[in-house]
Amino acid sequence: MMNQFKFRMRILVAILATVVLGGSTITAPDLAVAASVTDYNVKAAPYNAAGDGIADDTAAIQSAINDAQSAGGGVVFFPKGSYKLSSTLHITEHNVQLEGTGKGSSLFLDKGTDAVIHIGTGSGQTTHNKVKNLAIDRSVAPNADIVHSPSYGIRVEGARFTTLDGVTVFNAAYGISVGVKGNAQLNTQFVTILNSNVMTTGSMQPTSVFPGANIVFWSGADYKLSKTFLEPTNIGVLMEGNSNGINIDTTTVINGAPFNYGIMSVGNGFARYIVNSILENAHHQQIYIGGESERVTVANSWIGAGDEEGTTTRLGILIESGAKKVTIADNRIGDQQLQGIFSKGDNVTITGNLLERNVVRNRLNPNNCLSCDSMQIEGGKHVIVNGNRVFSDFDRNGIGLFDDGARKLNYYIVTGNDTSESGSGIHDAATGTSKVVANNL
Repeated sequence: MMNQFKFRMRILVAILATVVLGGSTITAPDLAVAASVTDYNVKAAPYNAAGDGIADDTAAIQSAINDAQSAGGGVVFFPKGSYKLSSTLHITEHNVQLEGTGKGSSLFLDKGTDAVIHIGTGSGQTTHNKVKNLAIDRSVAPNADIVHSPSYGIRVEGARFTTLDGVTVFNAAYGISVGVKGNAQLNTQFVTILNSNVMTTGSMQPTSVFPGANIVFWSGADYKLSKTFLEPTNIGVLMEGNSNGINIDTTTVINGAPFNYGIMSVGNGFARYIVNSILENAHHQQIYIGGESERVTVANSWIGAGDEEGTTTRLGILIESGAKKVTIADNRIGDQQLQGIFSKGDNVTITGNLLERNVVRNRLNPNNCLSCDSMQIEGGKHVIVNGNRVFSDFDRNGIGLFDDGARKLNYYIVTGNDTSESGSGIHDAATGTSKVVANNL
């Protein structure tokens, strides 16, 4: 009876909306708004979830989700509490919103595998679902075998128009996973992650580096990550496979404890943008752009390190051989142990950047990287380096231009750069053709 009443209320809301809109057709987003009129409170009857961190609330919460799905959508509300789960919660239909009170509403799964929340069916027909103001807390360390037995906080695959807003995820191998691993189709699209945190604290303090990544985009397209804080122990953001059209904006990737990579772009995806962000303290690369990546932009970001001791492998931005159409523009890149920018790619534009105190030698290794330049270009073709400013006490050259073994550096323009306060300024040792190196300080 209760579900029939809720369904009739939704129909009434939809009819009223139609009247207000002058008889216009109600779209799926309009239905989502209409559905949000009614809450399915997981602590209320008939669900009666305990939220005490002791009782298993899986069946009660899944029942509330199922009722919302059967009614065409709705808000499944989690009052303040700690909700213990023994298996994954599944959203397989449309217009369902899981909403809590922030960190006071916590879902925890006391096992080292599987997802806490899974959104999608694999077919790409699940649409307009949302998780808002919920904490996901893995209370058991993730399984080390992330290939065969991975753990996830929230897993989105085969779904479209999904929003994760104000979500906090603790202690998962993959905090938030988007797309189907190894899939080349677009069955996952239009995922927005904002105002969220993926961290390594919570109910369990990690004793070692977790595998995986805080956020991973496996495949699909049209994703937005903004105003989010990541505290990685391995990788902050991993863009892998055929994941395309990714906009990472106003995101911070930092941890005072050891971690390996800030943001990685690998696989054959394209149109990946990293803008207005802060990356610090990765022990290898702050940003890694792999050899199959294409059309990657890094702009208006702070790429640095919070200490000078660090590791002797710390590098700002590495662009591998085979990467194409890469733009590095208007960033501050500093305090790296090795190069600020090291490029081996093709069709690379590096413009308007400030490179400050890279190739840092520390008291533990005062002779670190005597052959490193603040900006180092090796091999590749169609490379433009313009309007950059380089400061460093220890680099070999401010900007170094070289062949990469059999790969000559061809078709390059290096103009308008200021390297007057670094090493030997600009050093052109490349033997390729069609080059302009002029009007630099």
